[in-house]
Amino acid sequence: MSTKLRSSKWIQKNGFAPQVFLFRNIETNQVLYSQLPHISNYQIKQQFWRPNWQDRKPQKRRDIWRCMAVADFHNYDNALKAYHALVELRYLRQVTKKDEAMAMRRRNKDGNIWYSAQFRPVHSQEAVADLSTVIDEFKMPSKIYWESLWRRGDEKYWNKDLTTHEEMDLRDPRFRTVVLNDIKEKSKAEIGLDQAQEATSKLQ
Repeated sequence: MSTKLRSSKWIQKNGFAPQVFLFRNIETNQVLYSQLPHISNYQIKQQFWRPNWQDRKPQKRRDIWRCMAVADFHNYDNALKAYHALVELRYLRQVTKKDEAMAMRRRNKDGNIWYSAQFRPVHSQEAVADLSTVIDEFKMPSKIYWESLWRRGDEKYWNKDLTTHEEMDLRDPRFRTVVLNDIKEKSKAEIGLDQAQEATSKLQ
């Protein structure tokens, strides 16, 4: 299990692809970023610095987390850079610029950001916006696989020159691991093809 930040070399050496995973809590709509296709207590501790009654520290229970998106990058360094940037943006929103972030959040007719119990639509919306921002800011080509394409939001907020989108078939819980593994293998195969083409180009 992932108990610490993994280097790009470690990710590659251990057979993973250059990806960042976005896991959505079905009870609260909170999102966790992960370098690997699962979550851990380390990630919860790393990404929830100042939990409060509006943004409680979530539990690690596997039954309440769903893979919302997999961001597939062209190389391992880009995947690590994207992961770092996403965690940093969350830190700014939760700590450094907490008041500014709260003022910008969409509210319901009663002036609140919540809709039912601890469920907050804004959590996943901010995560999607941050992913789009990171890809655009660092000019990193990527392919994003979504739990459902509607979670991507409006297409106009994505850089079409950098990003393509595809929907995953995660309707059956029994096949979720298989789907994520297929995406991983596809990513690794594409990287191998890119490296082979680059080597051929250098020889010519």
